[in-house]
Amino acid sequence: MEGKEVKDSAYLFLGSIGPAFEKTTLGVGDKIALKAIASAYRVSEEEVKKRYSTTGDLGDVAFELSRGEGKSLTIDEVFGKLREIKETSGKGSQEEKVRLLSSILQRASPEEGKYIVRIVLGKLRLGFGDQFLLEALSLAFTGDKKYTAKIKESYNVCTDIGELAESLSEHGTRALGRFSIKLGRPVRSMLAQRVESFEEIEKRIPGEKAVEEKYDGERVQIHKNGNEIKAFSRRLEDITAQYPDLVEAVRRDINAEKIVLDGEIIAYVEGSKADDSTQEFYSFQRLMQRRRKYEVQKYAEIFPVAVFFFDILYLEGKSLLKEPYPRRRALLEENVKQSEALRMAGRIVTDNLEEIEDFFNKTLEKKLEGIIIKSMSSNAVYEAGKRSWFWLKWKEEYAEGMRETFDLVIVGKYYGRGKRKGSFGALLCAILNEEEQRFETFTKVGTGFTERDAKEIDSLLSEHIVNEIPKNVLIKSRMMPDILVEPTVVIEVLGAEITKSPGHTAGQGEGDTGLALRFPRFLRIRYDKGPADVNTVKEIMNLKEGIGV
Repeated sequence: MEGKEVKDSAYLFLGSIGPAFEKTTLGVGDKIALKAIASAYRVSEEEVKKRYSTTGDLGDVAFELSRGEGKSLTIDEVFGKLREIKETSGKGSQEEKVRLLSSILQRASPEEGKYIVRIVLGKLRLGFGDQFLLEALSLAFTGDKKYTAKIKESYNVCTDIGELAESLSEHGTRALGRFSIKLGRPVRSMLAQRVESFEEIEKRIPGEKAVEEKYDGERVQIHKNGNEIKAFSRRLEDITAQYPDLVEAVRRDINAEKIVLDGEIIAYVEGSKADDSTQEFYSFQRLMQRRRKYEVQKYAEIFPVAVFFFDILYLEGKSLLKEPYPRRRALLEENVKQSEALRMAGRIVTDNLEEIEDFFNKTLEKKLEGIIIKSMSSNAVYEAGKRSWFWLKWKEEYAEGMRETFDLVIVGKYYGRGKRKGSFGALLCAILNEEEQRFETFTKVGTGFTERDAKEIDSLLSEHIVNEIPKNVLIKSRMMPDILVEPTVVIEVLGAEITKSPGHTAGQGEGDTGLALRFPRFLRIRYDKGPADVNTVKEIMNLKEGIGV
């Protein structure tokens, strides 16, 4: 394979035609795909609908209807046609998308047709994600899986999987470490570790440390290249269009020509004072109403937002990822002109635990999430994509007497009764086994949902219902849900105790016994997190000694 073929293949393996930070949706729904299949295989749309109602997968329908007349396609042909479909817009675009998709299906083999349909619908269902592909790249282009961790480090900075794959195919191990931050291409966010006790803060970060307010908003990475402004979410999505007010504020108040900033977007109550002690903020759920395709300006007025910056990653052509935190913070303060919309994360610098506890209590009075404690050492670099011990987090839930919170991915639904009839009664949720690259069941969550929560979750899951257990999910028969879903939607859950369980698969070891979360209660949907961001088996194993196994 040549470099370009490797690049395109990497995208296709993940069911896309470009990196996560580009808008790669093809604008093809079931209706267009159904018409294209009928046209390609010369059958009626009713016949396609009938088969679809049975299989639940239009890719399988294409496979069934293909007469095996197609010849094998090249990657370049498939990729080029999918690009054409994406770029088709305007009057008559739906008919043109049908024609383009039909033409490529006519030339495809049955197996190719199945996966082409799944790719255009965004439902590839191969059962693996980025990590699996990184291991494959390591084997293919270095000859050994031992380089996977190094490749992942490069991927955390070069978040374009195709560009990374192409470079590995051409340079092998020499490609590792050659990537740096680039304007318009977000790096993965650095994350904070959780400590088990307040006293552990001193053990992990001795001496002087910075203590910052932790906000319950949406993580954002802002790239400014002259007048061009881009905003990216923690999941690398381009969210620029949802925040035109922030874009304009950055354009107006940030003087640097080329800069990348890391921060948190918060929606605030209009009319409340911008003074730190009296500012009122909306909940994360309200902020998510700004994430919309339509009526953006209207909701910008209803829910004005501010971004609280806490880091700077790039300035005037120079990467700052390897600069220590104190230097980055100084440069941040030099380059951010504070305004109603652009602010600095509140912080203190101290080596006194009592002062840190006092600062923490003040954040709770302001109804913030808690604090982030940051190392002031000379080696405290920005570790893109890592949950680093240079940053620690301490939230209200971690304080003595409180229960733990967990980020879990939904893998199934159980039918509801009574008031919840027609929706779900409980959700089967899982955590991530990083070593096996699969999701293992951890708990059933049936309390804490409002009617609005239930409707929203049902809506989010509706596009991800499947007939078989996904390849990257491990469920025992005794826990089999009424409806299976792909691991896509993440929720935050409050729990009291971790116990051994014969029913769940999380971290199961000898005796076929896994771990389960007792007394779970739904808190909120985590729109800002994907399946790769949920709690891991390793994290749960580390927690279990402290809360109940």
